[in-house]
Amino acid sequence: MFAKSSLDSLNIDGWMTPPSLTNSLLIKAANKISKSLLEVEIEIPQRATLEQIHKRLQDAFKTKSTEGLSRYDINNSPWVIFDNFSEQKPLMDQWWFFRFYIKLFEQSENYRLFSALYHAYLMAYPFEKKYISEVQSYLRATISKTKDRKIQSFGAEIVERNTLDKNTHIAMSVELASSSNIEYYLMKKNLLGSLSSSRLTSVVFETYLSNYLNSMKSAERAIQSQQLLSLTEFTELNGKLRFPELKIQIVNVLLKATTYFPIQPLEKEPLKELVLKYFGDPRVDLSGWYGVDEEARLIFQSWLVEKTMVDFFNLLSHVAQTQSDADRHWKYRKRFWNSYLNKGYILEAWVALGPRAMEQAPTFIKGTNHYASLSGGEPKHSALLLNIGGVWITEWSHSGSYRLWENDSVSPKPYKKHYSRDDLIENNDHEGAHHGNETGGWQGKLSSLIHDLTGLKVTSKDYMND
Repeated sequence: MFAKSSLDSLNIDGWMTPPSLTNSLLIKAANKISKSLLEVEIEIPQRATLEQIHKRLQDAFKTKSTEGLSRYDINNSPWVIFDNFSEQKPLMDQWWFFRFYIKLFEQSENYRLFSALYHAYLMAYPFEKKYISEVQSYLRATISKTKDRKIQSFGAEIVERNTLDKNTHIAMSVELASSSNIEYYLMKKNLLGSLSSSRLTSVVFETYLSNYLNSMKSAERAIQSQQLLSLTEFTELNGKLRFPELKIQIVNVLLKATTYFPIQPLEKEPLKELVLKYFGDPRVDLSGWYGVDEEARLIFQSWLVEKTMVDFFNLLSHVAQTQSDADRHWKYRKRFWNSYLNKGYILEAWVALGPRAMEQAPTFIKGTNHYASLSGGEPKHSALLLNIGGVWITEWSHSGSYRLWENDSVSPKPYKKHYSRDDLIENNDHEGAHHGNETGGWQGKLSSLIHDLTGLKVTSKDYMND
């Protein structure tokens, strides 16, 4: 992904002749990528080893004697100073420790020790602590005065990344909000790879999420689209969530952000797949949605209503094309119910498939948990169950009457895995046949009935035209 982002970022206006290999922008980009990937491959000793180093460093601090510290202890000491061992408070929280540590550091200064301290700072990133400014200042001072060429070179890149600035996580989150590619931005800051688990990376990302909706609300349409796609894509790596502890916050902001602009299929489909994968279908099982804001859940459920409608009409289209006795009414039903869908009037929708349709479902319906089975009728028949304004309605794929239930206690219940035909026709309050397709006969009667029952209105212009 980083490689693709880097290549996409190159400004190649069109070459009349190929550049020489040494001047190739592609080669330079590849070299930069390789260097960045290698640089963040840091090695941290095992916990048991760190505990021993911590004990010896603690003793050295108490006695003000470094004789018990080996070179290995000193070079790996940065990995223990921000952490707590044996329920003791971190060494950095102990009075005068950092002054003691600076003297130890200066006596042993080398590239390995400097690199370990810088990366340990990133991994811990204790921005709530007052001592963070001391650590940042000392690292900057070391870079400016060192004679070590490797530290000088590495230090120049660190300064360029601004990772030692005060409240750098806030500044980075602001920059991230205007970036078109989250992964590319964080890779430029060397906060991915081995540092994906660093606290600075997670704090930058969490701060970015906290401000996501405000920044999206005022962003231009192109930025809104780029940010939505980038965050959707960045959320997952190698089939797993990058930040599982932030998944609720991520789904909340992603779904709510879609209310700020007309979302397109290119943006919606990958987000829909991501949400279904990690949260499941809230209509069938709410357990995966615990903690998610109701607003976000309702937005996603409205998308599933669209999906159910599309699935049902894909079925009707399939039937019309493959069966000589297909119901000629299907295209009129599609127009009619889509007029309610387009106005946002359909609150819930569920499909029950007859045996033959169930066999053929994989060819026109994506996903196996988004419809029920149907028995007791014709094998090729299927039914659509709708909730419009609190009134439940059933529609059929073949010749069959529409039916409405005003009383929720006797109406068919949605999201069951199986229905009999009787479940979808009994105890109804209203029903009617589909007569007068071309003239809007049944459509006019049914739309008037729905309006009388719910107050929701569509016009003949809405349902008589595609």
